[in-house]
Amino acid sequence: MKCVVVLKAVEELTLQQMSINHRHQDTRTRAAGMLMLGRRIKPRAIAAQLGVSTQSVYNWSHAWRERGVCGLMGSHNGGRRPLLSEAQIAVALEVARAEPLTLARIAQRVEAALNEPLPCKIETLGEALKRGGFSFKRNRFSLKKNVTKSNSR
Repeated sequence: MKCVVVLKAVEELTLQQMSINHRHQDTRTRAAGMLMLGRRIKPRAIAAQLGVSTQSVYNWSHAWRERGVCGLMGSHNGGRRPLLSEAQIAVALEVARAEPLTLARIAQRVEAALNEPLPCKIETLGEALKRGGFSFKRNRFSLKKNVTKSNSR
C-alpha cells in the first residue's frame, strides 16, 4: 500500500506549528511524520528518524486521510480511570475540613461513612486531598537522650 499524502499550504503550516508547539509529545511526533510524508520521504525512513515503528507511520497516514488534523490528535481521551470516586473524594475533603486528623484516621472515617473499603493505597487518598488544597506533615518521633550515663572504663 502506498503511503502518499498531498498537503495544502495551510495544512503544512498547521502541521509545522503542531510539530513545534503542541503540548503532547506524541502529537508533535505525528505532525512531524506527516510533514515528512508530504515531502515524499519513505515511511521506513520516517520511522527510523522519529524512533517509531513503520506501522505507526502508516496508521498516521490513514488517520490523516480519514479525519485530518483531528485524526492525529485523537488518542488523549483514554487512560486509567481514577481509583477514588468523586463521592469518596468529597467525603474525604469534608472529613478533613471538620477536624485535624491523620491521613489514616481520614481513611477510616471515609470507609465508615461509605461502608466500603478504599480501593487504593492511603497515599492515593493523600494525593487527592493535596489536590483539594490540604497538606500533611509526617509525625516525627523525638530522640530521647539517655538519662544515665554509661561508665566506660
